[in-house]
Amino acid sequence: MKNLTALLFSVLLLAGCGTAVTYKSNAPAGIARPADYPILVYTEDMTVPRPFEVIGTVSVKNSAFTVAGGSVDDVMKAVMQRARQNGADAVRMTSIDKPDFVNPNYRATADLLRYTDSWESIAISEDEFLAYLKKNEQTLDPIEGVWFADGQYENRIGIMRNTSKPGRDFVGFVLNPDQPSWREGYKKIDIARGKNPGIYNFSFYLDDFSAQRTTVILGDVPEFKLIFQTPDGNETITYAKLKTYASTRAVNPPAD
Repeated sequence: MKNLTALLFSVLLLAGCGTAVTYKSNAPAGIARPADYPILVYTEDMTVPRPFEVIGTVSVKNSAFTVAGGSVDDVMKAVMQRARQNGADAVRMTSIDKPDFVNPNYRATADLLRYTDSWESIAISEDEFLAYLKKNEQTLDPIEGVWFADGQYENRIGIMRNTSKPGRDFVGFVLNPDQPSWREGYKKIDIARGKNPGIYNFSFYLDDFSAQRTTVILGDVPEFKLIFQTPDGNETITYAKLKTYASTRAVNPPAD
């Protein structure tokens, strides 16, 4: 009997050494996200770059028979699992509590966010865009064309004339998304002409859809560099221009 009691006690500890996850719904859940979908994470003092609604609140707390253990990673894993399950676009952390004498594990509360706007998309296929470039080859602005980032030919954007928004002369859009939160045709850059030829004012949208504004000067070399401030320091992206208008779906490096 003594051994049986000890065994049952051990089972209770093992069953309770994790955390209890509760969820309060504010709106219907969306389509579940795949396991690799990049859910963006914000704190309360950070600005979410797009309009949103709170679809629910998830809380990760100690379970009834919790023993010391766990980590922030364990808590965040539980939050992100619920976020993907409910089709959230982003998570806003409202509290993260460290272990203390009463609570041996980390605890957290987070709002699950869903964007309520429609991101601008350019309704043109890659083949149609290439046809536009070829047809208007003699009158294209130097900024127009197919650009690829950091020597990665599969990471391409298109730039073409577009004045459908006030103050905008050109728009850059995604030709081949490299992550599921971005789709083909999504706007990547709003571009306005500068005061002098070859100068352009960019509003470049990062992976989390926040805007970074910078000025680009095109010289004799058909490339431009974008330098952004990130929490880990400055990040530089170099875009070079493809020199031909053939199909870029199976592109080779441009000839010199």
